[in-house]
Amino acid sequence: MPFAGGAPDVAEMLAAWVTRYLTLAVVGVRSEEVADKIALHLQRFTAFYKDGYGHERIRNVLKRDVLAWQRSLSDRGLAPATVNNHLASLSGFTTWVHAQAPHLFAVGDPAKGISELGLPPLEPRTLSPEQVRSLKSVCDRLERFHQLRGRRWTKTPEQLRLRSTGRPLRDRAIVYVLLSTGLRREELVNVDLDQVTPNTPTDLRRARQGRITRVQGKGRMERTVFLSADARAALADYLERERPRDATDEATALFLSAVGLPARSAGGRLSPRAINLLLEQIGRWHDAELPDARRPISPLRPHDLRHTFAFHLARVTGADAYELERRLGHRSQRYIQRYTNPPEAVAASYVEEF
Repeated sequence: MPFAGGAPDVAEMLAAWVTRYLTLAVVGVRSEEVADKIALHLQRFTAFYKDGYGHERIRNVLKRDVLAWQRSLSDRGLAPATVNNHLASLSGFTTWVHAQAPHLFAVGDPAKGISELGLPPLEPRTLSPEQVRSLKSVCDRLERFHQLRGRRWTKTPEQLRLRSTGRPLRDRAIVYVLLSTGLRREELVNVDLDQVTPNTPTDLRRARQGRITRVQGKGRMERTVFLSADARAALADYLERERPRDATDEATALFLSAVGLPARSAGGRLSPRAINLLLEQIGRWHDAELPDARRPISPLRPHDLRHTFAFHLARVTGADAYELERRLGHRSQRYIQRYTNPPEAVAASYVEEF
């Protein structure tokens, strides 16, 4: 393409090709979530390239520039898997451009032949049976942790009062549901009350089985998950004693944030960030009460409970890949293998038995 006044023609600009690629090959073809990630990754490469050279002529992009970007992402502290995802987005783009205009790149596809970064061992953080037992013990006593402190509130047991925004029964139910279903935090906050069967306190206490249907995971996959006896009992307590206080006419979510919180959404639905915060607090309470070097769980994260459920499911099903895919909402065998490989501490305990 010719240059005018030293400036590249629009058809030579990297940003223009990115826009064309997204419009013709990504948006409407890939899911909205994936399309947004690809767009973000390509915007980052465009900014990196322009910062380095002061222009964005696509024909000047070389393999050394892609390698430099890979190193830059790694130096910023991004996980190897995240860096590889960025490179995969760029490779998809350059492959498409090279197919549309074979002679555009000066020395061929600049992302071709670049190796991915090595990934760390696939070892999920799984709670041991002893940690699960002590975690449940703390959860069954969460009301004590939410009580107001000071002489004013502790004269007699009858006068003990909870913090106005404290929801110990809700938080206990969240932990038990995560442990018995392996839901991701986004999946959990998106569950509506009508997806739970049964969904009344009386029926939950009587039922010998409970489930959450139409759980929508990544890739819009839907699945059904089952509720343990502990989860059913915890949900019954929450639905009977706490949820009515926070429910409005617009409330459809199973788990609601407390009335009075400034950041409460219109329908009261909890945010994924709120799940992180309440689990982190429960983890700190657990470790403060049980200073046992073998049982620390803090920082407690939603995925720790998902991994714990998955590892237990893998053991009781003999690592049945089909059942793991159905209950966890995964299609990738790479992720399924994460749950069939025991953590180091568990594997060490196997050796002790011989």
